Amino acid sequence: MQAPFVWFHHNGEKSNETKNFFETLLGWKPSDGPGGMTMLAGEGGPFAALASKTERYGDQSAWIPFVMVDDVDAATQQAISLGAVLLKEKSRGPAGTFSIVRDPGGAAIGLWKKA
Repeated sequence: MQAPFVWFHHNGEKSNETKNFFETLLGWKPSDGPGGMTMLAGEGGPFAALASKTERYGDQSAWIPFVMVDDVDAATQQAISLGAVLLKEKSRGPAGTFSIVRDPGGAAIGLWKKA
């Protein structure tokens, strides 16, 4: 796979209830993360985060998968030229830079490059 999924961001509300839900249902271990997010970890370490109230992207509650790209700016522009809508301009996160676009079918995806 040229651009594998590398992270998942839960873009929902009620993060405390969601944290408890996944911890009980699947055994995912929550911990405090940057910017008020809650990190979720499995046996291999952290793999996802639950949004804080200030880190919601778009107007829908959903999981947002992130894929690794070589160049966030180029991938974002290409996505837009292919019909995507920009939800979040290029930003710096704790582990790299990213943007979030909504594909022509309406689903969000994060384009991420490791710092």
